Amino acid sequence: MTARELMVAWGGLGILSFLLFLPHILHGGFYLDDWPDAAATLHPSDGSGLISVLSYFNSLLSSCRPVLIVFIPLKYLLFGTHIKLLLTLSVGLAFLAAALMYAILRVLRIPWYHAWVISALTVAYPWFDSTRFWESANPITLAVVFAFAGLWMALVGLSRNSWRLHAGAALLYLLSMLTYEVTLPLIAAAGLLYTARNGWRAARFRWATDLVMVAIAGLWNRTHTPKAVSSFSDNLDHLQQIFTQSGELLARTAFPVGVHPHTSTMLVGLATIFALGLALYFLLPRARIVASASGLRSWLLLGAGGLLVAALGWVIFVPADPYYTPSIFGVTNRVNGLAGFGLVLVVYAALGIVGSITGQLVKKGPWIAPFITLSLALILSAAYVHVLERHSQLWRDAYRYETAALNTVHSAFPQLPHGTTVFAGNYPTNVTLGVTIFAATWDLDGAVKLTYADPTLRAYPVTEELPLECLANGIRVGGDEGGIDTARYGNARLINLQTGENSRPNSQSECLALKPEYAPGPLYLATAY
Repeated sequence: MTARELMVAWGGLGILSFLLFLPHILHGGFYLDDWPDAAATLHPSDGSGLISVLSYFNSLLSSCRPVLIVFIPLKYLLFGTHIKLLLTLSVGLAFLAAALMYAILRVLRIPWYHAWVISALTVAYPWFDSTRFWESANPITLAVVFAFAGLWMALVGLSRNSWRLHAGAALLYLLSMLTYEVTLPLIAAAGLLYTARNGWRAARFRWATDLVMVAIAGLWNRTHTPKAVSSFSDNLDHLQQIFTQSGELLARTAFPVGVHPHTSTMLVGLATIFALGLALYFLLPRARIVASASGLRSWLLLGAGGLLVAALGWVIFVPADPYYTPSIFGVTNRVNGLAGFGLVLVVYAALGIVGSITGQLVKKGPWIAPFITLSLALILSAAYVHVLERHSQLWRDAYRYETAALNTVHSAFPQLPHGTTVFAGNYPTNVTLGVTIFAATWDLDGAVKLTYADPTLRAYPVTEELPLECLANGIRVGGDEGGIDTARYGNARLINLQTGENSRPNSQSECLALKPEYAPGPLYLATAY
């Protein structure tokens, strides 16, 4: 792999990345955590200094992801609320992850055209697209970038017998794990690849260095992350959920369109392809295996490696909240932020086996196997792009609804006294599963703080999960589960986001009389993603 090849390949991936996501860069926006994170950075409630901002994020993250304590406010300090720049950053990180994957695959001697197409597929992969559409999810991609950069550097250092390069790789590994712990199992297992390439003697001390970094990051994470206590049976149940849903996601990776009523059929098909490839590998004479273009052995190893990467990308979530399971939907598919790379490798390896087997049967020349593999990959990529565009439209619709809601609030209340609390009802909560409009106690709150540049304001959506309550001493949403302070009568504003009608109740009886006018809107406008 020459520097010229690398630049051309990376240039192509960069152009592809920004063309694919240009509609979302131009028309997407803030969602959920984006609003309060930006508000806390640009309009901090307890001071205006950088130390105050860093202290806020240190408390918010419980010090468990120290890189993010700096990264999250830094991007808002650099770009403000210029959402196009912030989304460009997310897409840029997606490009970097794909570019580094290309470099790793080339070091592993995957032909350049296969390496490029695999990397391109990870850019368009629609089942972790929240890490591209939702800029609060881009720290996962940042962690993957650090991990992939470290792995590339480690492999190059191994081939050159350079400890200096491996020291750099170890530092990148540590940064990755302290950004987002999802990469920890992958980094812990990197020594398997070192050993497979250069043998145990060359790999052992390098692997031990990696494990020291893993131990440091793991100890930090364990001592700083608040965790709910889960029993062994709870973890076992969660593992079973992850296993089941990972199978469904693998089937979608191979066949991304449709409603997928036949997941088991797709999995059996993939298993059959790999079984045929394995059988043919052992049945063919050795010389023909070596001579075949993109030989079966390479595809079988790539498929096994992809399965391992996927498993390592999910295993960290086993002791976590049951919410964290492989999912296709909106914000929840960030759980696949690392595992998705492995799934793409598995499916592409299956396409490579189909190409190799066809090449063995047709015997029209060494070009037929890669031609078939690339042709099938082109069809798969078209399906990915189709699904990605559908998803992008849903996210853009959500931002359009958010913008309309904020315009309604600002039209109704051109100015708000300090300390005012706004309760907003009669508005959709979600565009679809996992794609929110204003759905939590923190998103509309942050949006209003940003709109009025006033950290003393508060705002909450009235939803099915956050119903409006008229108490003797004031108004709140969500009951005790909402976790918010009660707004005193006279200091609260009610607004109907559909009509713009608004009120300022001064007593419990007045609030109860007005309450039906500020009911929750529909929970979902659709349920497909």
